[in-house]
Amino acid sequence: MTSQPDHHGARPADDADVTVLGTTPTATLLALALARGGLTVQLLGEDQLPRVTGGEATLPCTSFLYELIATRYRLPEAALLADAGRVRAEVSHHSGVHRTWGFAHHEPGREHRAAHSLQFNVPSEHGESHFHRPDLDAWLLARAAQRGVRTQQRTRVDKAVADDHGVRLTLDSGRELRTRMVVDTQGPGSAVARALGAERTTLRTTRTHGFHAVGVRPYELIAPPRPGSHPWSQGVLTHLFDGGWLQIGHFRNGDGTPPPTAPAVVTLSLDASRHPAPPGESTEDLWQEVLRHTAPHPSLAAQLARARPMASWSDPAPHWRATRTAGERMLLLDRAALGGDPLLGRDLYASAQLVLVAAGDILAAARDDDFSPGRFRYLERLQHGMADRHDALVGAALAAGGSFELWSALARVWLLGTMFDALSLKRSAKELARGASEKALAGLRADPSRGVCHRTVPEYDDLLDSTLALCRRVAADDTAPREAADRIMRRLRHDRIVPPIYGFGDPDDLEYVLSLRGRLRTLRWIRGEAQPSVQRLVRSYGLRGGGRDLGDDD
Repeated sequence: MTSQPDHHGARPADDADVTVLGTTPTATLLALALARGGLTVQLLGEDQLPRVTGGEATLPCTSFLYELIATRYRLPEAALLADAGRVRAEVSHHSGVHRTWGFAHHEPGREHRAAHSLQFNVPSEHGESHFHRPDLDAWLLARAAQRGVRTQQRTRVDKAVADDHGVRLTLDSGRELRTRMVVDTQGPGSAVARALGAERTTLRTTRTHGFHAVGVRPYELIAPPRPGSHPWSQGVLTHLFDGGWLQIGHFRNGDGTPPPTAPAVVTLSLDASRHPAPPGESTEDLWQEVLRHTAPHPSLAAQLARARPMASWSDPAPHWRATRTAGERMLLLDRAALGGDPLLGRDLYASAQLVLVAAGDILAAARDDDFSPGRFRYLERLQHGMADRHDALVGAALAAGGSFELWSALARVWLLGTMFDALSLKRSAKELARGASEKALAGLRADPSRGVCHRTVPEYDDLLDSTLALCRRVAADDTAPREAADRIMRRLRHDRIVPPIYGFGDPDDLEYVLSLRGRLRTLRWIRGEAQPSVQRLVRSYGLRGGGRDLGDDD
């Protein structure tokens, strides 16, 4: 929706306090936050917007992170991203809503089975989004230019050299720029990564192909949604099969079933050890592989029968992390530091956390004129933790792909974690908004080895670890999938951190709907039976999420 000139700003871009490489939401939000903090910022991107890429769906925990970024750095652009209605009205009419997260398990030759499907209806105070990234990225870049960030596209940095006074960047044109610090968000193997001596360590091996496609049938026209749930097309639907999964998310879905002309994101993820890459890298070659893997599953094949790809992207080895991300005046962030399968909304959730933490650390470093590696060691450990955590989750998903019972158990543990994440971040947002900044910020610098920057429920960490360990045993053929699923479900039934009202431990309860009656019953449970750590978290949230009863109950 928004076009950009290659250059912006009358001042010569020969020096800056911070140079950010990349034009993804991570890069532009970080540049905006640093500019709002008083720094001179330039933003250099190798490609030209608009571009087609993945990473579109938000969850409540993602939106609360945007609210925290908005409050901490006085950045209304971030607050807008937390409001699905405003996104569709002010950023992109192509963007959609994310009201439900669906899972459908498939076996060769069998039609869709309602008993092998799950639907988690997303509880949200202000609605979640399915961003149309070409429009979002262009809008954020325009906002950065309007805020005084010097932007330049189609520009590659070929060499980065740090000295006592700053970093000298040599561009592909031969031109040199000076900057006090450089932050690279673009990808592995960059000039900044080479200068740091950072190597790429491959983790789990999956392959992913992503597409923007038209003609994708809304799945509710093939199989009805779970009782009481939104249509499948009003959120991300993950089709699961042995050896991989296919995720589908529609745009322009805010007013019901989207029209046939509305595009959708289609992302295929495969276990590379079982499905080596075939020859051919064109969009049509990649799409044919999608059709080969969906053809054995009648309902899934029917959803894509009339679909045609418009554009594609591919990653033959998305799971990796950089051995080193921080050096003298240099920082690797997000896609320059780690990669992961786009399973379960990972991309935007990780991006928002990194912006929240990195902006604060960089502003503090600029204030002290100290850009030494130690200032960014927390970020390095956090990104390593993110990569390890997501790698373990994707490994568990691959192990569970052949068994609906195990996948159902794993998905419930994941959902419970997203609920706790949202509650924790909402608490921090309220503390920050009411002026308790020291308390709020302390809660946003948690143990980085867990792969999240915010506080978590300690007992949940134990539940997640035991779930992932059981999935590893299944992958190693040491435990049967049904036995592992039964053990996880028993914990979900009896653990005092799990609200019993929503049927997490009931294998026949296949939809999650957060009703007012359910909230009331949950509050009664909180007052009587829940673990103290959960009591503190939920009491601060309030009956409708407004948190009017927030108190110093720590």
